[in-house]
Amino acid sequence: MSGTSGWSDDELMAALAEAVAEADAVTDRRREMAQAAFTWRTVDAELMELLHDSALDAGAAVRGAGDPGRLLSFGNGGLTLELEVGAGELAGQVLPAQDATVTLQHAGSEDRTVAADGAGFFRFEGVVSGSVRLTVTTSEHALTTSWVTI
Repeated sequence: MSGTSGWSDDELMAALAEAVAEADAVTDRRREMAQAAFTWRTVDAELMELLHDSALDAGAAVRGAGDPGRLLSFGNGGLTLELEVGAGELAGQVLPAQDATVTLQHAGSEDRTVAADGAGFFRFEGVVSGSVRLTVTTSEHALTTSWVTI
């Protein structure tokens, strides 16, 4: 509403009434887009920070026969997700141990969800290399890792 500084109160009230009347003309698609944009306000609180990646350790390129694979650790808000990437599988633990579901998102395939056991342990089998991220859902949190390439 540029150039409204010279408007009378009646002209301004008429313009405001017209703007409010247009609210009824907002499509469902625009409402959905506005709600989706609103969810971005908490995105930082919902992301788990990468705390450790064994692939970044000095000497990680030299692996021995008894090597456990790649180890990753993510954390946020007192919740930690420990991961071990092995041949065709991804195993992990939610800490502190609690009831949780873990969802694996793999670029180009369907999401897969498993329940962590009483000690927080979970496993995904048949995991192929590529970009993945995990979402841990507990009674208090729904946190997501960044995308990592395994």
